[in-house]
Amino acid sequence: MARTPVSNITMATATDPRAPAFGFAQRRSWVFWAWWYPAVLAMAGAVHAGLATVLGQSAEIGIVMAILGGVFAALGWSFTTWPRFTRKLPKPASDIARVEQGIRITPGIIRTVLIAGALGIGALVLLAPLGGSLEAVPLFGMLAAVLLGLAAGLAHTGWLMKNSTERYSRWVNRRHNP
Repeated sequence: MARTPVSNITMATATDPRAPAFGFAQRRSWVFWAWWYPAVLAMAGAVHAGLATVLGQSAEIGIVMAILGGVFAALGWSFTTWPRFTRKLPKPASDIARVEQGIRITPGIIRTVLIAGALGIGALVLLAPLGGSLEAVPLFGMLAAVLLGLAAGLAHTGWLMKNSTERYSRWVNRRHNP
């Protein structure tokens, strides 16, 4: 079987001057999400525990979630220490079109997550057998915290990608002038 030559799209992506900046932003995003996902779990657990305590319910589920989320967030942060503080140049982004698409659609994804989440929680409150009871409030608070944390993380990633050129040039300057 004959090898096909590298396509023009791949060549254009490989020579795109934004590729290193997008690669830097992708590395920063990966480092961020390594600890942010479990931190959202910890925040959701804390919300659950707080609401359960205020309502006189057992806060055990929330406390366990907060502890596990905190431990995993700390592990995620520690496991990404090298890529966080490295002076090594990032691997250039290989799919510029996908990065640009992500920048364009992230605000819509955030709106969709928040609106669908609010509608879903509202439907659970109205339609679930115990949805309107006080016993369900900590669970709904936990769900809302997860949705807000996810939306905040997506917003941060979108900000990283939009501002990748400026952030990358500042990083390169710091790298060469410590």
